Amino acid sequence: MHTHELKKDKKAIMEWLRRLGVEFHTSFLVINSEMEDQPVVYANAAFYKMIGYSEAETLGRNGRFLHGEKTAKQASDKIRACVDAGESGIVEIVNYRKNGTPFWNEITIQPLSFPERNFKFTLMLQHDITDRKRAEALIKLQKETYTGIERGYMLSVLLQNICHTAESFFIDGAKCTVLLIDETELYKIGAANSMPKGFLDAISGLEVEEDIGGCGAAFHRRQPVITEDMSTDYLWRNHQQLVKDYELVSSWSIPIMSVEGTPIGTFGIYFPLPSSPHETDLAFMEEIASIASLTIKYSQQQEEILRLAYIDENTELPNRNYFRNEIIELLKEKREGFVAFISTDEYVTVVDQYGHSSGDTIISEIGKRLMLSQNSSEGLIARFSDSTLAMYSMTPFTKIPEYLEHLLHGLVEPIVVGDLELFLTLKMGVAIVTPHQEDSEELIRCADSALSQAKLRTGESICYFESEHDEFMMKDLRVANELSAALRRNEVGVHLQPKVDLATGKILSFEALARWTSPDLAIIPPDVFIPAAEKNGKIRLLEQNVLQHVLKWQKKRKDQGLELRQVAINISADHFFHHSFVPHLMDKTAEYGIDPQWIQLEITERIGFVDIETANKVFKHLKHCGFTTSIDDFGTGYSSLSYLQKLPVEELKIDRSFISNMNEPGTLAIIRTIIQLAENLNVRAVAEGIETERDRQTLLALGCKVGQGYLFYKPMPLNDANLL
Repeated sequence: MHTHELKKDKKAIMEWLRRLGVEFHTSFLVINSEMEDQPVVYANAAFYKMIGYSEAETLGRNGRFLHGEKTAKQASDKIRACVDAGESGIVEIVNYRKNGTPFWNEITIQPLSFPERNFKFTLMLQHDITDRKRAEALIKLQKETYTGIERGYMLSVLLQNICHTAESFFIDGAKCTVLLIDETELYKIGAANSMPKGFLDAISGLEVEEDIGGCGAAFHRRQPVITEDMSTDYLWRNHQQLVKDYELVSSWSIPIMSVEGTPIGTFGIYFPLPSSPHETDLAFMEEIASIASLTIKYSQQQEEILRLAYIDENTELPNRNYFRNEIIELLKEKREGFVAFISTDEYVTVVDQYGHSSGDTIISEIGKRLMLSQNSSEGLIARFSDSTLAMYSMTPFTKIPEYLEHLLHGLVEPIVVGDLELFLTLKMGVAIVTPHQEDSEELIRCADSALSQAKLRTGESICYFESEHDEFMMKDLRVANELSAALRRNEVGVHLQPKVDLATGKILSFEALARWTSPDLAIIPPDVFIPAAEKNGKIRLLEQNVLQHVLKWQKKRKDQGLELRQVAINISADHFFHHSFVPHLMDKTAEYGIDPQWIQLEITERIGFVDIETANKVFKHLKHCGFTTSIDDFGTGYSSLSYLQKLPVEELKIDRSFISNMNEPGTLAIIRTIIQLAENLNVRAVAEGIETERDRQTLLALGCKVGQGYLFYKPMPLNDANLL
């Protein structure tokens, strides 16, 4: 069939869809399934009304332009899978309107096939189910709240869960607060983890006035108060500096009423953009305020009952009895987590000089800060003894070091005791909770034992209880935990190994290799700490640290007028696909004044397993910015021409396992094939692990021109490399 006839048929089909769209009031769009990026080729008026974009802003784009921070990748992947397979399906996903408002979208996917014309389209019916999702979230929130009250969770934790739920239904950057107001009519922070601490400090304890602030007006007027422009609204005249400092633009406030009908607090939402509520938004806020009201009432009653038996009267924290009872219940859930005992070196000194009440102040403040830093309502913090706090958290095993580091970061600021500003030296003993753990007293004993070990160390320290059963698990955990501190203390350095011309031995470039010597763990081999960093989410920080060392070294050579040589840096898949990867490279090379051509990125060939299409885009972006790239460990993993030909790389590295086994049957043929493949693709082949003169001669005979290995140079410190 001629091209003009195909176009005519497609035009007829599109005209049929347009007529259907006029009559069809349900939102829908049609995508061209034949094209790689699956662009939108038609959408009806109801769809444009739903998303706020015009036809010109929509047609020709992939539906991913409606994605945002709250969009789940699994949902997006499911849509793509249905379209690629030509299958129908229903997917619930968070999309974003043009004004930045997220909404829940139920997408019904239906393939449209025209076999006689060999056309392939996909119809997607769109249904805004935000109201249903809000209703489901409210029911879930009620259940979580009642369960939390029964378990004796702190009111602040319960209210923060309410705020978190509400924030998920508004634009990115929306911040919710619950302010409690008693008969004194002073603001008390009930929950507001998303708000900047400076803002909370400024309003906590202020008098609630009708003509100052949206929440004050809502409390006194007993009705919602909407401020579309906080920078000019009369209610915010006394807080203009706060509004400016924290980039607040609009706010909605609603009173929280008691069962008796009197206001007991306010629920507020603050936005970074101009925003006015729809009727459904106000109705949702009313429901949220009702749940907050019941939470406050029943939580206060429950707290009063528990206070007599389970609250430490000097700090208002749960006491030892509460912790022992609660941990038994938590263990029944059969999940991973940890128990930690926390103390501070300064406690005894403060008590000796200022008395026990000052010691109580320290413990109370540590407990409060730990609770504010928690990212889950499933944790527990209690005062176990005069000088020790106990903590339980259901944190997955691999995330424990990162979680503890986050908690300790919240304790960096000093604590004021009387007229003394005190910086604390914290000690923490940690016992790992496994799903099969049943003995709560044994866990407590282990955490206490680990704390005793932590106290023997100087400075801030975290010690894990280690048993023979958990020896290998604890080794990984200890290495991952120490790695974070090592990066801060600059213990992780870089060695360089030259890549040379196999014919002449001339140095052509270098490969950067991380090296770690720990004061506590001695020399940690890379094959130990790099996998631990990958497993525990530290690999990106480690690789950024290597980049920093390399750029400092190159800048030093540049300042001294020495010849610059390219340095290759190994990049993991997690780092490679991170949104900040290329921008961070650009920022750092610009900061040190190093042209990107002097940095090469070595990426393992297993990148092909992850997302080859996205990988291709990243490689092209790197090349556009001036960086060169290399596929590392080639031949050991994916090894597919279908992906290799798509990636604009400059180098293939033949893995050392092939070089060390060149005498084995078949290995030489593999090496020859890789070298020929590189030549055919017009990229450079580099052999790793060359240790003998025979290796060098064989590789030269096979056509390989570049290599690295102990035959030429071992990895060396930066200062030694500077002499080459």
